[in-house]
Amino acid sequence: MKNILIVAILCALFSCSEKEVDTTTVLSGTIKNTQQDSLRIISNDFKSAIALSENGTFSDTLSIDKDGIFDLYVGRERTSLYLQQGKDVNISLDAKQFDESITYSGDLSKENNYLAKKFLMNEDAFDVREFFSTSEEEFIKNLKNHKKREDSLLEASGIKNKDFIKAEKNDLKYDYATNLEMYEQYHGYFTGNSDFKVSEGFYSPLNDINYSDTTAFRSSSTYQNLLETHFNRLAEQTRKENDANYTVAFLQTVDENLPDSYAKNQLMSNFLKYNLKPDAGLEKAYAIYKNSDPNPENLEKITERYNTIKVLTKGNPSPGFDYENHKGGTTSLADLKGKNVYIDVWATWCGPCIREIPYLKELEKDYHGKNIEFVSISIDQQKDHEKWNDMVDDKNLGGIQLFADNDWKSKFVTDYAILGIPRFILIDKEGNIVSADAPRPSSKEIRPLFDSVL
Repeated sequence: MKNILIVAILCALFSCSEKEVDTTTVLSGTIKNTQQDSLRIISNDFKSAIALSENGTFSDTLSIDKDGIFDLYVGRERTSLYLQQGKDVNISLDAKQFDESITYSGDLSKENNYLAKKFLMNEDAFDVREFFSTSEEEFIKNLKNHKKREDSLLEASGIKNKDFIKAEKNDLKYDYATNLEMYEQYHGYFTGNSDFKVSEGFYSPLNDINYSDTTAFRSSSTYQNLLETHFNRLAEQTRKENDANYTVAFLQTVDENLPDSYAKNQLMSNFLKYNLKPDAGLEKAYAIYKNSDPNPENLEKITERYNTIKVLTKGNPSPGFDYENHKGGTTSLADLKGKNVYIDVWATWCGPCIREIPYLKELEKDYHGKNIEFVSISIDQQKDHEKWNDMVDDKNLGGIQLFADNDWKSKFVTDYAILGIPRFILIDKEGNIVSADAPRPSSKEIRPLFDSVL
């Protein structure tokens, strides 16, 4: 009995004296002027939806397995949110001025108000086109000055959380590196000089970056973005130098240079969600991914997408459509048999779609009278039907203007596995696919493709 009592006392003094770690955080607040009924909190391995009341208030207790940056979504709007175990956050914002109005109170107010200010500063600091169109020397100068402003904002934030400060300093370094990684490709795109090359030594500041940091990949979305951009640059070099398939080049580059299976799986899966395409590299790309030891859940998703896409390769019959025509009635793909058909899947809210309109008009003019029909299919929501009508009239859009029956869930859109717009498709006069992911009107590759089928 005496020994049992001693053990009990020792337990009370040592093992039993350790408190359980509080892994919860209470997230509450008010969102004004929103039509949404919930908000979403997302990170690598975490997803949660929080209901919004009729007056926009919300409160929920979340259990998180680690401290860090999460994404907060209200509809299409997104912002970064720092959460820490055992700490509470209160949010106030107006959906009509999302980024400008967001403020935080509670335990993590300094960290989150800093993140909100940083976002606004970055948004106001430079125009992306102008930023990447400058000369190499001017670009480096502007990038360094912007980094100094970010460092100063962090210094003035008054944040005492050493873990947050350390992680944020790393993220600022990763963000700087990402801009360097993007410069060559973005400069070539915005200036129209596809052969542009940076000078020797341009990438030397990246020599101290560890591109296989497992810990950073799991904790930092900024680092994840850096890796994706880095491997994209290497794959683009391979594509240009060897006339290789871009998707295959990216997967091979990741597979050969990233030893960590978790990071490799995440990068490959996220990339293939949008870049697994019905082209000559489809089979090889899928084989590389399948042999890279992906996790079963992601493999199932990518396999499902692969099975959808493989019937969209050149020469296969195209899925059809039959949608409302702006001029009245409906128009189907069958109605256009005997004509080559160039299809633009777009929406009035899509900036890149709008930027292609002048090029599309020019194409229509140059190929007028030839055996090709230009069809634009809007996937706007039904509530924006009038907006679509007005834009067709105001911009004097030509060709055949159609309105899909169920926006993103319209059968033609799902049959073509479309996840991003604008999307262009070329179908021959027999109704067979020439290209399920055709070049944009602004691309120098579109006219040779047209000429090959006319």
